[in-house]
Amino acid sequence: MKLAELEPRWWRFDDQGPRIGLTFICPCCKGTKRETRLGIAFHHAGHEAMEDAYIKAHDGKNRFIWTEDGETFDNLTVTPSIDASASGHWHGFITAGAIC
Repeated sequence: MKLAELEPRWWRFDDQGPRIGLTFICPCCKGTKRETRLGIAFHHAGHEAMEDAYIKAHDGKNRFIWTEDGETFDNLTVTPSIDASASGHWHGFITAGAIC
């Protein structure tokens, strides 16, 4: 499956600002009545907008922020893996625009 099939959207603080994250429909939920959007925040060295802003893991104790490589949904690679399995959702990778 390709990321582009999951209605991805860049997350920005404003229309002109840098993209600071990504949301997309959970691959496990796609086509069901409970389609849920997953979201992640990107790490940008020196980027003030994300200062101390992390997405908390499911237990609220761990914190995660992802590194992006690629300019479009078709070639985007995100590391580390995205793990929403504790909430009954997808755990996997986005590599070169593919959901793995």
